[in-house]
Amino acid sequence: MKFKRMSAILASTALFTVFAGCSNNSDQPGAGQPAASGGTASQSGPVKIDYWGGWTGPDLETMKGLVEKFNAEQSKIHVEFSSMQWTPLFTKFLTEMKGGEPPEVLAMHPFEIGQFAEMGVLDAKTVESVKMNKADYSEFAWGGTLYKGTQYAVPLDVHMHGVFYNKDLFAKAGVSAPPTTGEELIAAAQKLTVDKNGKHPNEAGFDENNITQYGLGFSMNHHAFYQFYALLNQQGDNPFKEDMKKLVLDEQKAAKALGFLEDLIFKYKVVPKGQKSPVDDFTSGKVAMIVDGPWQMPKLEASGIQWGSAPYPKVFDKQAAWGAAEVLTFPVNSKASAEEKAAAVEFVKWLDKNSGDWAKSGQLPSSNAGMEVAKKMPGRDAFVNSLNNAVLLPAHPKAAQLFSSTAPSPILTAAQDAVLNNKDPLEIVKKLQKDMDALLAE
Repeated sequence: MKFKRMSAILASTALFTVFAGCSNNSDQPGAGQPAASGGTASQSGPVKIDYWGGWTGPDLETMKGLVEKFNAEQSKIHVEFSSMQWTPLFTKFLTEMKGGEPPEVLAMHPFEIGQFAEMGVLDAKTVESVKMNKADYSEFAWGGTLYKGTQYAVPLDVHMHGVFYNKDLFAKAGVSAPPTTGEELIAAAQKLTVDKNGKHPNEAGFDENNITQYGLGFSMNHHAFYQFYALLNQQGDNPFKEDMKKLVLDEQKAAKALGFLEDLIFKYKVVPKGQKSPVDDFTSGKVAMIVDGPWQMPKLEASGIQWGSAPYPKVFDKQAAWGAAEVLTFPVNSKASAEEKAAAVEFVKWLDKNSGDWAKSGQLPSSNAGMEVAKKMPGRDAFVNSLNNAVLLPAHPKAAQLFSSTAPSPILTAAQDAVLNNKDPLEIVKKLQKDMDALLAE
């Protein structure tokens, strides 16, 4: 184990700020602080294990229900589930690793695997004992469990950006179908953006200071960078690599991607400036479309509005959307008994077998069997169809620094300079490259 590197990283907990696909809900409180592990096998009771995750949105209740179902179905193992926001979760995890009391099962995302694998805190041997078959999972999901050829995780789910749209507002505006291209997105958003006098942004006399309904909404945080990443890939450029020593951006393509996002807000005026909660604006009818992920579907299903979903539009040369995944890992734990390790494996196998129930969260199960369940659920097809076009950020050893969702991270600075401050796209690109190169050189 490489714990000698841990103390230095613990000294700067901000490095472990994580950008989960579902971290739009960063304003929501966590479900509680994870307790220290140390579950023990007892002759008179079940083996107790700890399971930690970072779900704080609509999908949290689904995961709680799965754990409760597992505990109710058998009496040999009892899983204590704790969830909190991803950032403090990993800070707590490293603190417990240093003290020798990590959880038996820890959820994370593919891009985080590199840093933890390099630290020696993930148990690849236990992953082998799960005895998975690659053919049982999507290629996208399977690839997200590997780092430098070693498998460090069990696939749980996949997710990506798509477009949700309000069917009633579409019908009222005469928009017959969700947009599939950048041009269609702009045109539809203009039809769906209305000021207090009923005028649209492309009409004379439009009052941008008194807009009653916007055509489109999206998060102004790190998810704006995810859109930039997709738009860069749509132009055939992906400079973010697992082994990169410096960032080599095609400045013109990168500026073009950022410029498209800026224009939606500041030129076409179809996206609210400084939007705080796109999903709330969507469910209240203030915006007609939003760019978001499938984890929002439980909230949409409970809202009562008539909604549909569509793949992220092909703005440039080819189809691509930001994608991510959630995986299950086994932290190295010298204090865990053989019974506890075996119980952790049995629980993870059970989650994998019952991944169809996880589809209720909106997330798409990684297993083929679970995916078949998801395909039969409303609104999932657009995301399922995007699977082959989804692009992952790499599991770089410095991923937590490079792709942190907390200021002053490179991606958040770049995203907000574009969508909040309307800065020159080329200057944003140059700063992004400079900031990332500085981190890569450390």
